[in-house]
Amino acid sequence: MTINRIAGRIAVAATLSVLLGVGMGACTRLSGQPPIPTADSDKMRADVEYLAADTLAGRQTGSAGYRQAAQYVADRFAALGLQLITGDDYFQSVPFREAHWGDERATLVLHGREGDITFQLGEDFLASPPTISEDTVASAGLVFVGYGIEAPDYGLDDYAGLDVQGKIVVMLDGRPAKLPSEVGAHYASGRNKRDTAARHGAVGSITLNTPAREARRPFVRSVEHVNDPSFDWVRADDIPGNAIPGLHPGLILDMPAAKQLFMGALRSLDTVYTEMENGVVPKGFPLPYSATVRSSAAHRKLISPNVVGLLPGSDPVLKHEYVVFSAHLDHIGAAAHGWDADAESGHDTIHNGAQDNAAGIAVMLEVARLFAESAQAPRRSILFVAVTAEEEGLLGSDYFAQHPPVAPRAMVANINLDMPMLLYPFQDVIAFGAEHSSLGKTAARAAQRANLKLSPDPMPEQVIFVRSDHYSFVRQGVPAIYLITGREAIDKKINGTAAQIEFLQSRYHRPSDEADEQVNYIAAQQFAEVNYAIAREVTDAEQKPHWYRGDFFGDLFRKAQ
Repeated sequence: MTINRIAGRIAVAATLSVLLGVGMGACTRLSGQPPIPTADSDKMRADVEYLAADTLAGRQTGSAGYRQAAQYVADRFAALGLQLITGDDYFQSVPFREAHWGDERATLVLHGREGDITFQLGEDFLASPPTISEDTVASAGLVFVGYGIEAPDYGLDDYAGLDVQGKIVVMLDGRPAKLPSEVGAHYASGRNKRDTAARHGAVGSITLNTPAREARRPFVRSVEHVNDPSFDWVRADDIPGNAIPGLHPGLILDMPAAKQLFMGALRSLDTVYTEMENGVVPKGFPLPYSATVRSSAAHRKLISPNVVGLLPGSDPVLKHEYVVFSAHLDHIGAAAHGWDADAESGHDTIHNGAQDNAAGIAVMLEVARLFAESAQAPRRSILFVAVTAEEEGLLGSDYFAQHPPVAPRAMVANINLDMPMLLYPFQDVIAFGAEHSSLGKTAARAAQRANLKLSPDPMPEQVIFVRSDHYSFVRQGVPAIYLITGREAIDKKINGTAAQIEFLQSRYHRPSDEADEQVNYIAAQQFAEVNYAIAREVTDAEQKPHWYRGDFFGDLFRKAQ
């Protein structure tokens, strides 16, 4: 290490101490717990700069750049002395199927008494290349099923009194306002709606664009991605992990075209939209049409690994329980998906993903180092997992959570790191999922030890709890938490809310998310230390984390355990 780097580290530590106004030792004396070790901002800077370099070309799943990033993480695990658990290297190979449009792409034809109406992909409807088969077709009558939600505990059953056996269901995007946001997000997910439709015997599904969806994301913006490939991991029986055999892959129909389906029906689509605006949950009814949906795709196999390192626990009993640290290693490549404004203008088209999620990987590696070099080994074991294909739909974490290298019941907690937004030294952290399990109180205590506070979710309407890799573990019954930096900057001249919003608007999923001055390494040090403190309590506590009694997600997914 050079003199300049030593001086730089001392300067960062001194700055952080001044900003916080109190040293870690004082905090430790108040809590009565072992001190939180000091994170190394230089190491995290080196990790971010390597992973977000142009040479890795945006770390797209399955690419040469991603493989180079995965090898870098594996080498770092080896240097830290983490043990192998996936075989003779640190890689858990994930088999993927990538689907591109074939010669025919997708077609939708509406059949009625007056003849056929053909709708156009990219103009009237959106669809993705099917991963389940290279050629798929469904032809059946149409039944409108409202939102397509079955939630008896909340008084909702959109299939009540409807026969959809052998039919194509037509459903509204979204959910009724009366459902709590995170619960509603679960029921409104495409995965859940398709599962519900298949359970009732449907053979296909059509989702309708709505005024609310149009205001949130205009249909024309989604059209920009109509040529994007589809991804899914593949099971041992060659069936995609998220496919529903017997159910044709769904499509989204824009509002002008959707109105055709309701011509001559019990109620018009405009009436249905009015009911939605007035808070009425629309009731379903048969539609006076049938439809034929066809899709054609070309498939390609690829392998993209998760990277897994084990730090064994020291307790003879608790070492057989595992805390999983996860962070996604992939990003979206170089002008990776659809039309790209920077490509059109001739500017840089590499989406480097410094905050998303080179920073999360760097923090995870630093937490691993703090544990590996600690004089006090954790009582429980820790799995550090850099997952692939988060940007393709949480696929790498989904595969890992369903195929863990340990007994599924032995995973007792997940701590996820995804786009922490290391923009400024901060006074608070936000923990998505804090209200669902005892991990919330653990996070609050850890924040206090690190001279921080735990703030409530400032954007509950975004339902972040169901939108990152931790949710793959939740779906397997594992309590999970996901932290980002809070919006209270130590420097009162910095508006944290404005800074985060500005990042999301100008840098998120853009080539400008680079390893430049936007990444604040004082914040990185703070963030690594508070995550270490959370993990330290979870690994050393007598009792493993638990879902709160009556929690929706705990009750729903606990059966998986």
